[in-house]
Amino acid sequence: MKKRLAMALALVMALSLMGAGGTAEASDGKVKISFINSFTGGDGPFMSKIVDGFNESQDTYYIEQLQDADHYTKFKADPNNFDMLIIHADWISTYHAIGLLREVSDIYEKAGISFEDDFHPITQTYAKYDDGVFAFPLDLYAETYYYNKDLTGDSAPANYDDMIALRDKLDSENSNIYPIALPLTGDHQWGWMTALGQSGCNWVEDEHIKLDTDEVCDAFMKIHDLIYVDHLSPAGLGAEDHFNCFVAEGGSGVAQSAMMLSGPWKYTTSKEVLGDKLGIGTLPQIYGDTPCVPAGGHTFAVSANVTDQDVLDGIAAFMAYVYNPDDDVLLNWADSGQAPIHLATMEKVKAQPDVYPVAAVNYTIFDDAMILPAIYNIREQVKYVNETVWATVLQTEDLNRDDLMSMLEEATMIAEELSLL
Repeated sequence: MKKRLAMALALVMALSLMGAGGTAEASDGKVKISFINSFTGGDGPFMSKIVDGFNESQDTYYIEQLQDADHYTKFKADPNNFDMLIIHADWISTYHAIGLLREVSDIYEKAGISFEDDFHPITQTYAKYDDGVFAFPLDLYAETYYYNKDLTGDSAPANYDDMIALRDKLDSENSNIYPIALPLTGDHQWGWMTALGQSGCNWVEDEHIKLDTDEVCDAFMKIHDLIYVDHLSPAGLGAEDHFNCFVAEGGSGVAQSAMMLSGPWKYTTSKEVLGDKLGIGTLPQIYGDTPCVPAGGHTFAVSANVTDQDVLDGIAAFMAYVYNPDDDVLLNWADSGQAPIHLATMEKVKAQPDVYPVAAVNYTIFDDAMILPAIYNIREQVKYVNETVWATVLQTEDLNRDDLMSMLEEATMIAEELSLL
């Protein structure tokens, strides 16, 4: 089915305008390259600095950038409009399967960079397929462990027993100050991925997620019991309350937490509120003995519709500019709080942990990172888990295994159907 869909899409592309975006020359005679991404938040200016720097560095090419929160919809609606896009690591498998991305080995060669030698090996799990390489890895963002030093003391919890001890020290049920607050929304996908990964669960079969097993059910029950049996997290939290609890000052009946699991995007605000009280560490072993840290990543990709050799040469020039280790262009991206996955840049960031505190910590866990599996339609496959299973586990005090297993069977059935579309 996927092959037929890809062939149909390729036919539509072939009959449409040749060359993405009608790009040939900008008004000043430069070759124009259209680039779309979703960096509309705090990291947007940092990507703009990279793009602007390239445009000013030479007189042949001009990258026309569009930053739009709905960039995937816009790209898929008409891939001819865009030569290049930012794509998340877990989206590449789907876009590759339906023929939206161009194989880029020739661009790597022209740019003078090596996919195998210049990037962390984890990139080979999501950017490389049997028919070639389909992305230029930009960063890897991992679940990040933040803690309030005033509440945890000098040593933050490293495992479940430590969290129990901290609960007793904080007298959580009476003080309303808990070791951690689990996210109902926001970072909830990483919440259940942590439980499954650290429990050592195998939850993928062929091209779909498979959750209808005893080991997966046990992992989800561990999440439930963390709240309702061991009282390590407050119950009844709402949207984004895992963050609200972490930055709360306590009192007035508001729950407070000593730790938060989130991403690098929470660093700036957390630092503004907690100041020197903010600690950053590697993810504790909450659910089992298997090291695992959920992660995601951004990559550059090229539209399958790009056929203009001048445009391809311009993209190669841009990649050569971005990944030149002597020019430190990617340090601009590290300034945004992200962790570049280009090996030469990684070493420079590691050497400055005070300047790049989140990235420096996250680099220590890349070998244990878990990205959503590189299978077709994976984001759609996990929606039911994110929206229904997770909310039920967090909000149902009297949840029993039979009811949970029924939901996991439903999640598996839905995922298998989506994998065949």
